[in-house]
Amino acid sequence: MSEAATAETKKPKEQKNHPSGMTLDERFKLARSVGAECIQEEELRNLLDKHPSPSAYDGFEPSGRMHIAQGILKSINVNKLTKCGVKFIFWVADWFAMLNNKMGGDLKKIRKVGEYMVEVWKAAGMDLDNVEFRWASEEINKKPNEYWMLVMDIARSNSIARVKRCATIMGRGEGDEMPSAQILYPAMQCADIFFLRVMYTTFE
Repeated sequence: MSEAATAETKKPKEQKNHPSGMTLDERFKLARSVGAECIQEEELRNLLDKHPSPSAYDGFEPSGRMHIAQGILKSINVNKLTKCGVKFIFWVADWFAMLNNKMGGDLKKIRKVGEYMVEVWKAAGMDLDNVEFRWASEEINKKPNEYWMLVMDIARSNSIARVKRCATIMGRGEGDEMPSAQILYPAMQCADIFFLRVMYTTFE
């Protein structure tokens, strides 16, 4: 047998043994295409390798009419992730919207807007087989002790100045005048990741 033939027989072949029918390289490439930035690409690859169905989440405030990027692009990206085998959780951040004074802080209106946004994603072609919508208010009230202990631990570990630097996640500037309720927001958003036990997060 020639050296070339011997080398070819020794070369490992990646098996398409994932339920999606894709190789690890294909799954990684598809998942990586969702974001403009990935902090540790090797960690993402290892995650997909070790967990056939990792969990991911994206939180959103029900805050008004949905724009094209949020509707169409979000559907495309979620479909990419679920095609890789990801279980996707939408965190319907109704309490966050109230803290941020969306819809005048009226939870009934916020709920209606949240339901509207879910229907828009359905109409935009989002594959909901591996997608779950969880309302923050409902989930937090199921395990209040666990959630608020996380929030308090995170708040204790960070200064007010550092929390205020996170104001951009609420569409605010660090120097903006903010009600004290909005100081809770960054600590709560950080707690969400641990509370939901997700492995992959997406942010716009």
